[in-house]
Amino acid sequence: MTTEPLGPGEAERWLCAGLCLARLGGTSPEAMAEAVPWLLATHAELPALPPLGVVVDLGRLALGAPLESSRPVPDTVPSLRAAVRAYEDHLLARLAAEPRLEAVVNALARMPVELRPRGVAFLVARVLTRLGFTGGAAVNPGLARRVLEHPPAELLQTGHAALRERGAEVERLVESYESLGGAARRARVLLGDAEVFTLENLERLQGRARRLALEQAVEAAEALAEALPKRMRPRKPASGQTPSHLEDDAAFPQGGFSSVSNVGSLENLVTSELVYMEDDAGLDLFDLRYVEGELLYYTRDESLVVRRRRRVTFALLPGLTEARVKDAGLRWQRGVLVLGLVLSLVRRLSVWLGEEELRFRVVVVGEGLEAERGLCELLLREWLARGNAEVTVADRVETVLAQAAEDAKRARADVLLLGGQEVPPAPSQVGLSLLDVSQPVPRLLPSSSSEPPGEELWATWRGATLELARGLL
Repeated sequence: MTTEPLGPGEAERWLCAGLCLARLGGTSPEAMAEAVPWLLATHAELPALPPLGVVVDLGRLALGAPLESSRPVPDTVPSLRAAVRAYEDHLLARLAAEPRLEAVVNALARMPVELRPRGVAFLVARVLTRLGFTGGAAVNPGLARRVLEHPPAELLQTGHAALRERGAEVERLVESYESLGGAARRARVLLGDAEVFTLENLERLQGRARRLALEQAVEAAEALAEALPKRMRPRKPASGQTPSHLEDDAAFPQGGFSSVSNVGSLENLVTSELVYMEDDAGLDLFDLRYVEGELLYYTRDESLVVRRRRRVTFALLPGLTEARVKDAGLRWQRGVLVLGLVLSLVRRLSVWLGEEELRFRVVVVGEGLEAERGLCELLLREWLARGNAEVTVADRVETVLAQAAEDAKRARADVLLLGGQEVPPAPSQVGLSLLDVSQPVPRLLPSSSSEPPGEELWATWRGATLELARGLL
């Protein structure tokens, strides 16, 4: 479909006709007035607009509206009615069943009201991007704003008239809805972690460049995670276990009642034993059982929770400033892939080592990586909120290694240097690896360097991620 700007009259009829095809929440003037801010924000987000009814449907679905039973399509050509039905079945129904939709709804619900149109616009753009949709129409922004400023009842009247006239605007709508239905059937997924992450942090992502970097880092993490198995057996501990501090394990059950015995204090007495007490002042059965040691008491398990301590440090070296380049054959810059690798490893290690006292540390070494530091704080926000991760700065690599050596006194400590070219000397008790990204092919040192010659560049990143994960276990 051509993306040349539509003429004023044709654009107005196309916009209004698409608005009349909204499937969720009805097409009353009040409902349309609520959706106008979403439409204006979407036009600022996308160079070519989809039918406006699609924006309304996706916005209402993202704000928690239920998927309604099929509503009648306005009077128009049979081909458009069939295309809209296919769009309902393959896009709206599938999107309503997406497991991440609930997280998207919650993120938009927590968002300030004035920011929700921007959130809806972002979501619409991301869904259309995942579909590979190219059937939009280019409309002059000023013209679209003037049209949408008209009273909603007038917009709906113009749209219904255009649908009945069955002109060129209707043919464009047929192509758009057919394209949406077909793309939805072929798409592997409609919503991913990138959408959820960005919506949860949209208030903090003021610039488009920063938002795009966050989206791509999460996408890279999802793609790299495909190289990692769901489960992986950790290596046998090289040293004994250390009892964790009680205050560190307050969230775990410990010291509770574990059994019943004939020995204990009165505060732990089994309450059913009180039935042996009588009102008479004389000797009763309760007294006899007490003297004979036959009363039952709850006993407590006073053992400590024993878990292995693990400290994993990711050090972002100044050399990463040279990795802000995109190599042929890769979807993302090397620096974005490094951030995605950190996120994917944190996610999987949290699952694989969930029974251990696991802490992550991201250290930005030197200057020039302020943007990467901010993105790490957003990417690891979940672990930061739980106290399982921290993002700090250091002036030298030696400072990072010294902190790891201190951690190694009471835990297993591993350090991954990202962006260097040589492995510096480190204490023997610290596991040290270096990921060299100065060249298109990443090299993991001191492990094996890369995939065999002839492998695609993307395969080398997947292989390095898997090899690094095995080393950290």
